[in-house]
Amino acid sequence: MTMLKDLVDIEARFGERAVDDVRQVANQLLRRQFLFAGDRGATHAYEIVRGSRYRGYFTALFDALGYQLRISEAEQWVGLLPDPELDLFPKMRTEQTIALLVLALAWQDAANRGAAEARAVVKTTLNEVLERYRDIAGRNRKEALTSARFEDALREFVRRGLVWVGEWDPEAADREIEIRPMLHLLVDGSALDLLERFAAEAEGAIIRERQAKPAQDGDEQEGTEG
Repeated sequence: MTMLKDLVDIEARFGERAVDDVRQVANQLLRRQFLFAGDRGATHAYEIVRGSRYRGYFTALFDALGYQLRISEAEQWVGLLPDPELDLFPKMRTEQTIALLVLALAWQDAANRGAAEARAVVKTTLNEVLERYRDIAGRNRKEALTSARFEDALREFVRRGLVWVGEWDPEAADREIEIRPMLHLLVDGSALDLLERFAAEAEGAIIRERQAKPAQDGDEQEGTEG
């Protein structure tokens, strides 16, 4: 198998095992986007990327693929940010965008109060972030982002290494959420302004759907009678 020159150099200096390591870590980053040292199985990958031995290789590799390699030794994570001019990630659904903005706002508020914990992690719960969303969206509006849809959106952020989600607590009817600091890198501008805009747009979509439904029902009835 033909290897890139950089990998040939790594094998010559550090052995075949080193080549396997950097290949595996590169694939992990491409699949997940972020690796947080606090996650099980991610510490080894984090150490490989941040270390001076292979950092140049990873930087050059991901730059060639259209990504910027980001490393935070203080917060202990590594990740990839795509070139904004390239369409490298699938577009998020509306509920995922809203969930991302709610989480980013919760993290920023806690960080501003000095309430972040080690590695700049902010701990909250599912009910707390949903309560914040409802306050912004407006109590008098139909809820566009239900608890079930929010949890569904969270799965994508767990996959990307942006959050940790705990098991369901039947007594509290809630679950813990840990928001990692790199999540705010994915939100441009003011999270609150963007969230209010998306909440208004979601409300408008619901109203339009309600208005269209009677007409659709009437068309179906008319077609049946004819």
